[in-house]
Amino acid sequence: MSDRRQSILDAALSVFVEKGYSSATIADIRRASGATTGSIYHFFGGKPDIAVEIWKTANTEWEKIAISKRSSETPKEMIQTVVLGLAEWALQDRALFLFYEEMRIRALTDPELVEILTVSKQGFEEAEVVYQSWVKMGAVRDMPWPLASALIVGPTYDYLRKCGGLERPEVNAIHLAESAWDIVRQS
Repeated sequence: MSDRRQSILDAALSVFVEKGYSSATIADIRRASGATTGSIYHFFGGKPDIAVEIWKTANTEWEKIAISKRSSETPKEMIQTVVLGLAEWALQDRALFLFYEEMRIRALTDPELVEILTVSKQGFEEAEVVYQSWVKMGAVRDMPWPLASALIVGPTYDYLRKCGGLERPEVNAIHLAESAWDIVRQS
Protein backbone atom coordinates (compact mmCIF):
# COMPACT_ATOMS: atom_id res chain seq x y z
CA MET A 1 0.00 0.00 0.00
CA SER A 2 1.38 3.41 -0.91
CA ASP A 3 2.33 5.86 1.82
CA ARG A 4 -0.09 8.46 0.42
CA ARG A 5 -2.99 5.98 0.42
CA GLN A 6 -2.21 4.95 4.00
CA SER A 7 -1.90 8.57 5.13
CA ILE A 8 -5.37 9.22 3.69
CA LEU A 9 -6.78 6.22 5.57
CA ASP A 10 -5.09 7.28 8.81
CA ALA A 11 -6.35 10.84 8.49
CA ALA A 12 -9.84 9.64 7.59
CA LEU A 13 -10.03 7.49 10.70
CA SER A 14 -9.10 10.49 12.86
CA VAL A 15 -11.70 12.64 11.12
CA PHE A 16 -14.39 9.94 11.37
CA VAL A 17 -13.73 9.48 15.08
CA GLU A 18 -13.65 13.22 15.78
CA LYS A 19 -16.66 14.28 13.70
CA GLY A 20 -18.58 11.05 13.23
CA TYR A 21 -18.94 9.38 9.87
CA SER A 22 -22.01 11.31 8.74
CA SER A 23 -20.50 14.73 9.54
CA ALA A 24 -17.07 14.02 8.05
CA THR A 25 -16.40 15.30 4.55
CA ILE A 26 -13.79 14.62 1.88
CA ALA A 27 -12.60 18.20 2.48
CA ASP A 28 -12.00 17.33 6.15
CA ILE A 29 -10.03 14.24 5.12
CA ARG A 30 -8.07 16.29 2.57
CA ARG A 31 -7.10 18.86 5.21
CA ALA A 32 -6.15 16.21 7.77
CA SER A 33 -4.13 14.11 5.32
CA GLY A 34 -2.50 16.88 3.31
CA ALA A 35 -3.55 15.04 0.15
CA THR A 36 -5.24 16.74 -2.74
CA THR A 37 -8.87 15.99 -3.49
CA GLY A 38 -7.72 14.41 -6.75
CA SER A 39 -5.32 12.15 -4.88
CA ILE A 40 -8.08 11.00 -2.54
CA TYR A 41 -10.34 10.19 -5.50
CA HIS A 42 -7.43 8.47 -7.26
CA PHE A 43 -7.35 5.90 -4.44
CA PHE A 44 -11.00 5.85 -3.35
CA GLY A 45 -14.39 6.36 -4.97
CA GLY A 46 -15.52 8.53 -2.06
CA LYS A 47 -16.09 8.63 1.67
CA PRO A 48 -17.94 5.28 1.83
CA ASP A 49 -15.05 3.51 0.07
CA ILE A 50 -12.60 4.94 2.59
CA ALA A 51 -14.78 3.84 5.50
CA VAL A 52 -15.21 0.34 4.07
CA GLU A 53 -11.45 -0.01 3.56
CA ILE A 54 -10.73 1.02 7.16
CA TRP A 55 -13.43 -1.34 8.45
CA LYS A 56 -12.21 -4.32 6.41
CA THR A 57 -8.63 -3.77 7.58
CA ALA A 58 -9.82 -3.61 11.18
CA ASN A 59 -11.85 -6.80 10.77
CA THR A 60 -8.81 -8.61 9.34
CA GLU A 61 -6.60 -7.39 12.18
CA TRP A 62 -9.02 -8.70 14.82
CA GLU A 63 -9.10 -12.06 13.06
CA LYS A 64 -5.28 -12.23 12.85
CA ILE A 65 -4.92 -11.49 16.56
CA ALA A 66 -7.52 -14.11 17.49
CA ILE A 67 -5.83 -16.76 15.34
CA SER A 68 -2.38 -15.89 16.72
CA LYS A 69 -3.62 -16.59 20.26
CA ARG A 70 -4.96 -20.02 19.32
CA SER A 71 -2.90 -23.09 20.15
CA SER A 72 -5.55 -25.62 19.12
CA GLU A 73 -8.85 -25.84 17.27
CA THR A 74 -10.98 -27.01 20.19
CA PRO A 75 -14.33 -25.25 20.66
CA LYS A 76 -13.17 -23.85 24.01
CA GLU A 77 -9.92 -22.51 22.58
CA MET A 78 -11.61 -21.01 19.54
CA ILE A 79 -14.34 -19.28 21.54
CA GLN A 80 -11.91 -17.90 24.10
CA THR A 81 -9.42 -16.67 21.51
CA VAL A 82 -12.15 -14.88 19.55
CA VAL A 83 -13.01 -12.97 22.73
CA LEU A 84 -9.38 -12.37 23.70
CA GLY A 85 -8.52 -11.34 20.14
CA LEU A 86 -11.41 -8.88 20.07
CA ALA A 87 -10.37 -7.40 23.41
CA GLU A 88 -6.67 -7.13 22.53
CA TRP A 89 -7.40 -5.59 19.15
CA ALA A 90 -9.91 -3.09 20.56
CA LEU A 91 -7.65 -2.11 23.44
CA GLN A 92 -4.72 -1.49 21.08
CA ASP A 93 -6.68 1.15 19.17
CA ARG A 94 -9.85 2.28 20.88
CA ALA A 95 -10.63 4.86 18.19
CA LEU A 96 -10.51 2.18 15.51
CA PHE A 97 -12.73 -0.10 17.58
CA LEU A 98 -15.33 2.63 18.09
CA PHE A 99 -15.28 3.45 14.38
CA TYR A 100 -15.60 -0.27 13.54
CA GLU A 101 -18.65 -0.51 15.76
CA GLU A 102 -20.23 2.62 14.29
CA MET A 103 -19.78 1.28 10.75
CA ARG A 104 -21.04 -2.19 11.67
CA ILE A 105 -24.30 -0.63 12.90
CA ARG A 106 -24.55 2.03 10.18
CA ALA A 107 -24.13 -0.63 7.46
CA LEU A 108 -27.51 -2.05 8.44
CA THR A 109 -29.25 1.00 6.99
CA ASP A 110 -26.75 2.69 4.65
CA PRO A 111 -26.70 1.20 1.14
CA GLU A 112 -23.30 2.79 0.45
CA LEU A 113 -21.81 0.54 3.15
CA VAL A 114 -23.33 -2.71 1.85
CA GLU A 115 -19.86 -4.28 1.54
CA ILE A 116 -19.49 -4.14 5.33
CA LEU A 117 -22.83 -5.86 5.71
CA THR A 118 -21.81 -8.50 3.15
CA VAL A 119 -18.49 -9.26 4.88
CA SER A 120 -20.19 -9.33 8.29
CA LYS A 121 -22.92 -11.65 7.07
CA GLN A 122 -20.41 -14.01 5.47
CA GLY A 123 -18.37 -14.21 8.68
CA PHE A 124 -21.53 -14.73 10.73
CA GLU A 125 -22.69 -17.56 8.47
CA GLU A 126 -19.27 -19.25 8.54
CA ALA A 127 -19.20 -19.05 12.33
CA GLU A 128 -22.71 -20.53 12.49
CA VAL A 129 -21.55 -23.59 10.54
CA VAL A 130 -18.65 -24.07 12.95
CA TYR A 131 -20.90 -23.63 15.99
CA GLN A 132 -23.41 -26.16 14.65
CA SER A 133 -20.59 -28.68 14.16
CA TRP A 134 -19.73 -28.21 17.84
CA VAL A 135 -23.38 -28.78 18.76
CA LYS A 136 -23.28 -32.08 16.85
CA MET A 137 -20.07 -33.02 18.71
CA GLY A 138 -21.86 -32.35 22.00
CA ALA A 139 -19.32 -29.68 22.97
CA VAL A 140 -21.69 -26.71 23.18
CA ARG A 141 -25.34 -26.11 23.99
CA ASP A 142 -27.86 -26.33 21.19
CA MET A 143 -29.20 -22.81 20.76
CA PRO A 144 -29.83 -20.55 17.78
CA TRP A 145 -26.55 -19.10 16.48
CA PRO A 146 -27.65 -15.46 16.86
CA LEU A 147 -28.17 -16.13 20.58
CA ALA A 148 -24.91 -18.06 20.96
CA SER A 149 -23.00 -15.32 19.14
CA ALA A 150 -24.54 -12.63 21.34
CA LEU A 151 -23.60 -14.59 24.46
CA ILE A 152 -20.05 -15.21 23.23
CA VAL A 153 -19.01 -11.75 22.02
CA GLY A 154 -21.85 -9.47 23.13
CA PRO A 155 -20.59 -8.92 26.68
CA THR A 156 -17.10 -8.18 25.34
CA TYR A 157 -18.41 -5.62 22.84
CA ASP A 158 -20.38 -3.95 25.63
CA TYR A 159 -17.38 -3.95 27.97
CA LEU A 160 -15.08 -2.51 25.32
CA ARG A 161 -17.48 0.34 24.56
CA LYS A 162 -17.44 1.25 28.26
CA CYS A 163 -13.86 0.47 29.32
CA GLY A 164 -12.08 3.66 28.29
CA GLY A 165 -9.83 4.58 31.21
CA LEU A 166 -10.54 1.48 33.29
CA GLU A 167 -7.61 -0.16 35.02
CA ARG A 168 -6.28 -3.51 33.82
CA PRO A 169 -8.81 -4.14 31.05
CA GLU A 170 -6.70 -7.08 29.80
CA VAL A 171 -7.39 -8.97 33.05
CA ASN A 172 -11.10 -8.40 32.58
CA ALA A 173 -10.80 -9.75 29.03
CA ILE A 174 -9.65 -13.07 30.47
CA HIS A 175 -12.78 -13.19 32.63
CA LEU A 176 -14.92 -12.39 29.59
CA ALA A 177 -13.27 -15.17 27.58
CA GLU A 178 -13.83 -17.69 30.37
CA SER A 179 -17.45 -16.58 30.74
CA ALA A 180 -18.04 -16.84 26.99
CA TRP A 181 -17.03 -20.49 27.10
CA ASP A 182 -18.91 -21.21 30.32
CA ILE A 183 -22.19 -19.85 28.94
CA VAL A 184 -22.24 -21.99 25.78
CA ARG A 185 -20.42 -25.17 26.79
CA GLN A 186 -22.45 -28.31 27.17
CA SER A 187 -22.86 -29.10 30.86
